Amino acid sequence: MTNQTKKAQEELAFIRSIMEDSQRSIGDNGLGFIVWGFLILAAGISEFLFEYFNLPQFHGWTFLFYVTIGWIFMAVVTKKSKHLLGNPLTNRIISTIWIAVLITMTILGFVGGASGVINLNYMTGVMYTVLGTAYFLQGAITGKTWVKALGFAWWGGSIALYFVSGLPAAIIAATMMIGLQIIPGFIFNRQWKAHFEEKDHE
Repeated sequence: MTNQTKKAQEELAFIRSIMEDSQRSIGDNGLGFIVWGFLILAAGISEFLFEYFNLPQFHGWTFLFYVTIGWIFMAVVTKKSKHLLGNPLTNRIISTIWIAVLITMTILGFVGGASGVINLNYMTGVMYTVLGTAYFLQGAITGKTWVKALGFAWWGGSIALYFVSGLPAAIIAATMMIGLQIIPGFIFNRQWKAHFEEKDHE
């Protein structure tokens, strides 16, 4: 066996071990999903109420407030506590994907909206399209088919949001946020707690 062949086999074994570890990865404690889900839901409801009661002076500031709270949560809480289990490289990739997606959504929301490039009536559809990418990638990396399916659900719902506005759009957006973000967050959290309960019984 040549050195080159041996090196190639070692590299393949390393890649295989990473993939196997990622399949066993629980992924996340779910707190980020839950917190961001409730924050965006609260922001969306607030914006709808401001529009309903004709209070345009508050438009935009609501999302700025809630998104700022979300970023503070990311910077403070997640840094102080372990929120991912499994292969460190896999976890780093997942974390990087979500940070990139959140930065992208922040830029699209504030810069795209303020510049007028993106129609604010369909901003939620744009956001949900981007969000679907993160779910799809996390599901593909961790081997969790149901998480990957959430990505398709986000994409499908975002398509609908490009064709509706007003109350129907608000109902669809809120339903998606609850069903595809907050509830999965609680599922992740339950899996996380179950993992440590098993550890305690060993």
